Amino acid sequence: MKQVYFLFVVVLVIMSSCGGKKEASAKVEQLMFQIESVDSVTGLQRMRVSRVDELIVSSGKKYRLFIERAPSDSLPNVRSDMGLFSDNRAIVRILHENGHRLFSKIFTKHSFSQFLKPTNFPHYILEGVVFDEEKTRTGKNIVLAASVSFPQTDMYVPFSITITPEGKMSISKNDDMEELPPMLGDTLN
Repeated sequence: MKQVYFLFVVVLVIMSSCGGKKEASAKVEQLMFQIESVDSVTGLQRMRVSRVDELIVSSGKKYRLFIERAPSDSLPNVRSDMGLFSDNRAIVRILHENGHRLFSKIFTKHSFSQFLKPTNFPHYILEGVVFDEEKTRTGKNIVLAASVSFPQTDMYVPFSITITPEGKMSISKNDDMEELPPMLGDTLN
């Protein structure tokens, strides 16, 4: 019984000593958990595969949205002070309720290149694409949010991808954020 009590006290002490760092460590953990694997020979870091398959509503019409973000071996790797990273590609498909295709496209960071500084471009990866329910709810189009980022940092450039009811696409850079400056201390420029 004394061993169980001692173990309980040790666990309680450990839990209480970690309490003050929750907010700061949560962001670090979030970034760390996005990495699925690190190649032991090359050090290449690959993000986890992310899949979304959900029903969405836009202007009272139902659609099936499928998004898959995955590391791509066919894209050039990205090197930064944080290491070597595999870039990602995102497959987006939107189907009408009856199963007919409204939209289908594979996105890479090149899909957003017209909005990015050429000096920063080699250091970016496509971080992800997600459904923007709020913007879709307030308009007649389906809106997705995308981000291109310096890997393993919280520095990113956000974008909106708008899909019309006819399946036409447009991309815009969100005006609330400026283009990121080149990474300071990046010895690989």
